[in-house]
Order: sequence, then structure tokens, then C-alpha cells
Amino acid sequence: MYRIAIFEVPTEVIGEFIEKLTDLELENSIIGKNEDEEIEIKVTYEKDESHVVEELETFLETLIYGIEESAEERNDQ
Repeated sequence: MYRIAIFEVPTEVIGEFIEKLTDLELENSIIGKNEDEEIEIKVTYEKDESHVVEELETFLETLIYGIEESAEERNDQ
């Protein structure tokens, strides 16, 4: 039985996210955009691939943190 994870990816980091997704070889499809203009991506995986999806979640969190840090630095200038 397959599991599904939905990722909401800011457009600023979509390239990096797609690269990682491709490297991890997870089945995926683009759903569309949400109200925050983030790209929604559906990832389908099996239970034994859960650790790979967790790795992808952590990677996305890191990318988003980088965006937030950059925004704070620009605001401080």
C-alpha cells in the first residue's frame, strides 16, 4: 500500500527541491499552487521508503530556513 506526502515548496527553492527529489528517485507529481504561491508536490512512496521522505522533509525545512534567514538579513540592512 502506498503512502502520500504533500510538500509545499516556495518558488525560490523549487529548483533545489526538484534536484533532491530526483536524486532520491521518489514518484511525484505537481498538484498546483496554494494560496501562498507555493508549489504543491505530491510524493507517493511505500512504507519502507519513509526514511527517504523524512530526509526530503528535512531538506525542505533547511531550504525554507535559508529563505527566512536571507529575508532577515535584508531587513537588517
